[in-house]
Amino acid sequence: MFEKRRCHFTHIFELFARYIYLILVIAVTFAFNIAGNLAGREDIAEDVRNASGFVMSSGLLTVLVVIGSVILLSVVIMLFCVFRWYYTFVSAEENTLIYQSGRFLKKRVAIPFEKINTIDMGRNVFERMVGTCRLKIDTGAYSNNQDKNNAEMNLVFSLREAEEIRAFILSRAELDSRAEDAEKGKTTVAAKEPEWVIRAGMGDFVLYGLTSSSVWKLFWTLVAGFFFVVEIAQEFMEQALDFVAPYAERATDVILGTNLAVVLLGMLVMFLLSALISDIWTVIWAAIRFADFRVAREGRNVIVRYGLITEKNYTLQVRNIHALIIRQNAFQQMLGRCSVEAVCMGFGDEKTETPLLLPIIRTDDLNRLLGVILPEYVAEMNVRPRKKAGIYYHIIRPVIVRGAILGGLYAVCLSFTPAASGLVGALALVLFGGVIANRLLSYRNTTLDWNDNVVSVQSGGFRKVAYRIRTDAVQEVQLRANVIKKHFGVGSYYVHFHGPRLQNTSASYNISDEYFAELADTIED
Repeated sequence: MFEKRRCHFTHIFELFARYIYLILVIAVTFAFNIAGNLAGREDIAEDVRNASGFVMSSGLLTVLVVIGSVILLSVVIMLFCVFRWYYTFVSAEENTLIYQSGRFLKKRVAIPFEKINTIDMGRNVFERMVGTCRLKIDTGAYSNNQDKNNAEMNLVFSLREAEEIRAFILSRAELDSRAEDAEKGKTTVAAKEPEWVIRAGMGDFVLYGLTSSSVWKLFWTLVAGFFFVVEIAQEFMEQALDFVAPYAERATDVILGTNLAVVLLGMLVMFLLSALISDIWTVIWAAIRFADFRVAREGRNVIVRYGLITEKNYTLQVRNIHALIIRQNAFQQMLGRCSVEAVCMGFGDEKTETPLLLPIIRTDDLNRLLGVILPEYVAEMNVRPRKKAGIYYHIIRPVIVRGAILGGLYAVCLSFTPAASGLVGALALVLFGGVIANRLLSYRNTTLDWNDNVVSVQSGGFRKVAYRIRTDAVQEVQLRANVIKKHFGVGSYYVHFHGPRLQNTSASYNISDEYFAELADTIED
């Protein structure tokens, strides 16, 4: 039990910040409407001069009206924020956490301790400077609400108070679990201080940056920046283009008259330079974001902490982790690395929330590390063999279709720029080779396995995604196949499961349809 506690006073400024845009829009609009009436009214300006003794023009009077309106509205809203903060409390009664706010329009939320899914403690730069911490309590009840910022409680406390509230909730949840286990005749091990079984170092950050950077993101950022500059400085850009145009024409003539191998080498050098810049930035970003990354299993909870500038500290209840998502891009597949996320009720439904468990680890170490923090997801799977008919849908048909598209684009380019036929043809071959490699990986990566505890759904080519879904979290299994696929005995499996988002679905495409009945029976049992 603990008595009513009011959150930290800095929560006032956070509430006020939500209304800044409204203040500016309303105050400026209202002020300029008045200013329009004052414009040219020298008689009013004269009255003000006589009353105040200051020399004041109608223009200066307009500015003062605008500033005064903004200040007046800001003061009113600030008083409202102070009033709202003063009547916002958190307390505990029996087995329930109580969150209440408001004086006239009262809001009271009762959250049973056993229903709390996640406890998220985050600190940005300002909160670390003043010694506060954002404490979010979520049960997942608002997960499918369109307002993604909805949580049962989202307040700012001092760091000490936030840690005390978190410890109190965990201890009460542990007591409830012990009582439940005692009724069932089970024994429960008392929770201890976190023993950090996984820690990330600088080598992990470098590897994460090298395997996660995207040259294309850099490319599109540069393109967007170019168009932004064009938009805000169109005249300047027109002059710059007129200056550069003769040199660009000469460069084009040189490129078209140069050996194809030299051109391709130059393009490769430019690509590598872009990749180097992208890698350096991603390594720095990863080192800042995941600094001091730690994972521990504490009783029935998994605790994750990381962050240099913005500190993340979230506690996930194991019973509310319904699935794991294992991601690998092309680089990570070549190096045998992967990242792991948790699908947990009450966490991950906001755009800024990513319930990351392992930023990057060796794929061979995945089961060993999961055996320490989440042994519920470690089990021997029944490997289902692929059907040869799936080769047509995974490889042959996509390669033919995409090859025809590339051939058509090559023919069109050739008709407009015959001098560049060699360069365009080389690019088309490179793209076609990428298509073949992606489809081969897609065929190899697509699997569907399961046992009594976990359903494993895996798919993807250059970007491979594997889901390990708790069997009792699966809501529905679908098998989709047209007439032709039915004839060849293949289909696409869609596994819908309970999660924080409106639709949580994993898919495995074009594999044998003979597994559907067995999988459905396993889910029902």
